Amino acid sequence: MKLTFLGTAAAEGVPAVFCNCPTCIRAKNRGGKDVRTRSQILVDDDTLFDFPMDTYLHMLAYKLDLSAVKRVLITHAHMDHCYPQEFCMRGEPFARYLKEERITVYCNATVAEMFLSDTAREIKPEVAQNIGLEILRPFDETVSGDMRIVALPASHTKGEQCLIYYIERNGKGALLMNDTGILDISVFERLKAMNAKIDVAALDCTYGAKKHGAGRHMGLFDVQDQVELMRKVGLLAQGAKIFATHFSHNTDLDYDGMCREAERIGITVAYDGCHITV
Repeated sequence: MKLTFLGTAAAEGVPAVFCNCPTCIRAKNRGGKDVRTRSQILVDDDTLFDFPMDTYLHMLAYKLDLSAVKRVLITHAHMDHCYPQEFCMRGEPFARYLKEERITVYCNATVAEMFLSDTAREIKPEVAQNIGLEILRPFDETVSGDMRIVALPASHTKGEQCLIYYIERNGKGALLMNDTGILDISVFERLKAMNAKIDVAALDCTYGAKKHGAGRHMGLFDVQDQVELMRKVGLLAQGAKIFATHFSHNTDLDYDGMCREAERIGITVAYDGCHITV
């Protein structure tokens, strides 16, 4: 299984859209790994984790054929994770010679409602008929082709059952945890009982080299605590790789500074374009 971090920022991006803080000015001037677009992960070449408004930019930057994507796993209804209007273009006359005729969007009920309402004015019936919406609830499990998908409860937006996902393919497992605060050990115990094994995990680190505690996001030391819970219940495979992602410019750290902090506790800092194969 190959994971590509197409984007690794929180909602505002780094540099943030309208910001002139030192972190954003430095990112504009230096470029490279200090620039972060909205969070999205490509799994192999056929699965997207989240669908932000930067998806078009990611297609250009990495020369992706998004017509080959068979499934999209969406965590919640914020625009930096769910931008459904783009799907109106998935067919004639906007797109021709698609490699995959049909695509399935896995999501919660709020996202499904948003998807239908936001595309209603412009999507053509012949395009809509090739887009499936599959609503998942926490701990629902489904199989899509050769991929096993388990939806898990995120701790994020009140009034919406936000999700994170465990996916498994060819005996390798990945836990994808964008936009969530700390999870209770019971979530990891339940996942373990479902015969999951984590070879790679990507965790929300919006607050950078800080400990956020209870809330809608995490910092580096919350990530460390979550990894310890995974290890405690026996979820981590030997040599499991742990990545921090989904960073805000308010961390006040550039890429190198974040790496120095994370290296001390054995966590890798993801960057836009980062690849990992397990």
